[in-house]
Order: sequence, then structure tokens, then C-alpha cells
Amino acid sequence: MKLNKLTTAIFGTLASLCMAGSVHAANVLVTQYDYETSKYDQMAATLTAAGNTVDVVDAKVAGNLASALGSKSYDQVYLWDLTGSSYLGGSDLTALSSFWSGHKGLVVDSRSYGYYYQGDNASEMALLQNVSNNFKLTGGGVWVGTDHNPDWTNNGNAFLSEIGVNTVTGNYSDAVNYADPSSVLLAGVTPTALWGGGQSIGKAPLGLQPNGITMYLHYGHIATSGAVLPYISASFPLAGPVPEPETYAMLLAGLGVMGAVARRRKANKQA
Repeated sequence: MKLNKLTTAIFGTLASLCMAGSVHAANVLVTQYDYETSKYDQMAATLTAAGNTVDVVDAKVAGNLASALGSKSYDQVYLWDLTGSSYLGGSDLTALSSFWSGHKGLVVDSRSYGYYYQGDNASEMALLQNVSNNFKLTGGGVWVGTDHNPDWTNNGNAFLSEIGVNTVTGNYSDAVNYADPSSVLLAGVTPTALWGGGQSIGKAPLGLQPNGITMYLHYGHIATSGAVLPYISASFPLAGPVPEPETYAMLLAGLGVMGAVARRRKANKQA
């Protein structure tokens, strides 16, 4: 086989492996609080449609989240803080913090799944699936969905504080005017469809955080003064997360094979 054909074959195989790694099924855990069950069912269906296995845990009872995390291996947790009550107990926060420390992906969404969740809206469904797919590239993570502070962020902010990330703050109704088209979270999303009429929402954390991670702006409002109101921020940049180490290992292995073949071919010519 000629080297160029072998090169094509190797990279074709590696591309397939990398693609498979980016869309593999994930085990997802969704917290359920006070809002009607149908909304959580819709959220689970949206994540399942992205190729995931989804469990919903009744997180209104302190300790249930910790028990769920201890009973099964999960890749992603969706902390949907759609409640005005503080439900997470100390064991829940410890367990969720420990989970996050082993995965590190983080998305804080203070808008689309907050006060004006539309359920079967195509843009919201695409957004949630984009979050899931990018978590797969980071090795997993936690999505925090809140609304505005202090009434609807009790559980989300407790978790963010636990892991050393700034909390969701304030109470705003400034319409979305910033949604970077290169954002990996907004592929297939009509940004204005995520805005349900200007309800009050909170400001998501942005920039360098106390624990050392950086939260990037994907969606929000930028005032004429230049002040930024992030409504969705993530620990991976607009262009997306860096692939997991396993992907690099596959690429390096392929390059190593190519190098070995090239050396053998050269030696055969010289013989």
C-alpha cells in the first residue's frame, strides 16, 4: 500500500474514533424540584434523543442526590434549580462537588431553562443537546440552570460556592443582544427564541473564578456602556472544549504508525 493511501486510511480511522468518542452515550442525572413533572420528562427526553441514558432524581429530599451519585456512575449532572426552596443537604453538596472535581466541565444557564422554560422549543432542545455533546468532549460535567437571585438560585449557588465559582447574582430583564455565532452551545439555536419576553433573570459568572477555572461568555446582553450581562457561561470557550486525552493518544498512535511505515519504506528503497 502506498504511503499516501495508508495515511488516508489511518486518518480516516482516527477521525472515526474521535467522532465516536465525541458522541458516545453518557449517563446523565437530572435533579427534579418543584416544577411540574412533565418539564423534567421533556428535559430527559431531549437528552435521551442526544444518545444519553437519563435518570431523574427527586432532589427535594436532602440526601437523595448524594445517594443517586453513590449508586451509579454518571458522566453529567443537570442541576435544574427551578425552585424557590433550598433543598440540597450537606451530603448532596459534598457528593456533587466530588463528582465535579472528577469531571470539571461547567455550564451556568440563568435563562433558557429558568423562569420561562418552554419545554419543547426547538432552540432550547438544541441548546441542551449541545451542552451534553460538549460535556462529552470535556470528560463530563455539571450544568447549573437557575433564574434570578436570590429567589431561584438557592441550590445552584450553594453548589457554585462549594466548588469555588462565583454565584449567579442580580435581577435583570435586559434583552439578549449578544450570541456569538461561533459558540458551540448555540449550533442550531435561534438565540432570540431563548428569550421568553424579558422575565427577570440573574447574571452568570464570567472570567477567572476563585478556583482557577475560566468561565466564557456564550450568550447574554452587552450594554452601550460596554457592561456585560452573561446569561449563559461555560468553562469551555466559544470554539469548544479541547478533546479528552484519549483522543490525543489515538492521534499520536496513528502518527507513530505512519512514521514507522515511512522509515521502513525508506529502508527498503536503500536496500
